[in-house]
Amino acid sequence: MMNQADYLAIRLAISSIPGDVSNDAVGAHVARIEELFAPDSHAVALNPTTPVVVGARGSGKSFWSGALGQESTLKAAAKAYPKLGLERLDVRFGYTGIPGPGGVSSDAVDSLVPSDASLEQAKIFWWGTVIHAIQRNRGTDKKLSDCMALGASWEDRENIILKCENELSPQGRMLLIVYDAVDTVARTWPRRRLLTEALFEVVWAMRAYRNIRVKIFIRPDQIDDDSLRFVELPKLRAGSVRLTWQWTDLYGLLFSRMALNSSSDAKKAFEKLLISCGLPAADQESVLTRRWSLVTDEADQKKLMSAISGPYMGSGVHAYKKGITYDWPLKHSADAFSEVTPRSFLGLMVAAAKHGMAPVDKVVSPDGIRHGLREASKTRVDQLHQEFPWIKGVLAPMAGLLLPQEEQTVFEVWTRANTVAKLISDASEQKYLLPFKSNEDRSEFGLFSVLEEIGVMFRRKDGRLDMPDLFRVAARLLKKGGITPNG
Repeated sequence: MMNQADYLAIRLAISSIPGDVSNDAVGAHVARIEELFAPDSHAVALNPTTPVVVGARGSGKSFWSGALGQESTLKAAAKAYPKLGLERLDVRFGYTGIPGPGGVSSDAVDSLVPSDASLEQAKIFWWGTVIHAIQRNRGTDKKLSDCMALGASWEDRENIILKCENELSPQGRMLLIVYDAVDTVARTWPRRRLLTEALFEVVWAMRAYRNIRVKIFIRPDQIDDDSLRFVELPKLRAGSVRLTWQWTDLYGLLFSRMALNSSSDAKKAFEKLLISCGLPAADQESVLTRRWSLVTDEADQKKLMSAISGPYMGSGVHAYKKGITYDWPLKHSADAFSEVTPRSFLGLMVAAAKHGMAPVDKVVSPDGIRHGLREASKTRVDQLHQEFPWIKGVLAPMAGLLLPQEEQTVFEVWTRANTVAKLISDASEQKYLLPFKSNEDRSEFGLFSVLEEIGVMFRRKDGRLDMPDLFRVAARLLKKGGITPNG
């Protein structure tokens, strides 16, 4: 029988999930084996034959890059996805955005690719990273600049790649060269476009090899840039895979963190809760291989979430009108594409477990979940600001605006605040990438178009502009019947 101490132990376990659940491909923040969670839908993204994996910030691009790049997590991933042949892989990094053992940083791009580089010079850099990865795999850690010199000659380049291909074939091995954080390659649109286009050309050329594969983890706005001129880009886009999370995946992630918690008190309490619900216990292998029903079964997940927080977001006879506790966190932490990232969902639940007095007969309360959304919204906008340093300056003038709203009303808010001009000036001073991809886009309509592109705003069927709660709450915009920014 569950008691208050049991609920409190589970509550503490949720609140102890790290608030910063972001990862890097290399360094101190790489994926750890105890954090490995493998949704069935991610199998196609990890398939070595899938060259381009597209994902928003917080969707797990760098997590999976780091997981592939370490022996222990690669072995675990091979167990999770036995049909992919991951156990045959040798993994090296072509680019990681940050330095570190095995990494290639943005400093390398700045140093080795001239500011006025041609497309051919940019391609030589990327060919250099391919050869660099090959040499590292052989145990020869040549300088990247020396590898670029080899990459500049098509004959030398092809000889090196073909030799590696022929070495791997009889061993039954495959070399996978991973590119992560490619949005960090440049601080201006023309340079980023040049380097991205050059990388895509190299990726396309590498399709000629069976035992050497390339995989890029990239943001949607980078591959969807209509200004890219690479003729084969439509084929790369068509063959790309989007890294998304289903609702069951997200709850499976949360429940697996609870089941495998390092605290013995929390584990015992959680097992008692599972027994009280008539649900099975879990171990690391059943979680990893998706044989635990709480990873995949929505009905079981709803039953457990009801035990954790109650079935509804309200109380009394009409409690159901406030929403179902299973649905509510996911509906309200989605972006304009209806996508929810693990970072936002876990952040909401962690904040909910830290809010207010602990309930006597629940783990978290509906009020805690609502508070969790406020905290998740702040965190998401802060994280978005790291990626797009202009975002807060665009959202700030809209504070207090009631949504949804006619587009002209939104545009007038930006016009009165002189938002576009201030943004251009600040980007010049602070040396960050403008949201506008061309001079013609420098307008209020251009601002909305960019916000729409990154999932921060959307246009309703009646033409009015709106914003998902995930961003609206932190931006202090209002919505009739919606959660208020400051409770």
